[in-house]
Amino acid sequence: MDFVRGQLVRSKAGRDKARTLAVLAVEGQMLWLADGDLRKVGDPKRKKARHVAPTTTVLDNEHLKSDQSLRDAIAAYEADCAN
Repeated sequence: MDFVRGQLVRSKAGRDKARTLAVLAVEGQMLWLADGDLRKVGDPKRKKARHVAPTTTVLDNEHLKSDQSLRDAIAAYEADCAN
């Protein structure tokens, strides 16, 4: 699976298991991820691509500029999935 900047993914392993994160950058099989809460946009988490499950949702660059807008976008996504 190819990942793109802004794509939302669900963590399958690690301390952040079952959390929704946004892809900030892709380096081969490594992803730089943030959720605006535990992992800030300025200090993203590096995670192997095989440890996340991709979603079809891709955020635009405006949502990736600040922690607050990223948190809001992820919360809206999760609320939409819950319904």
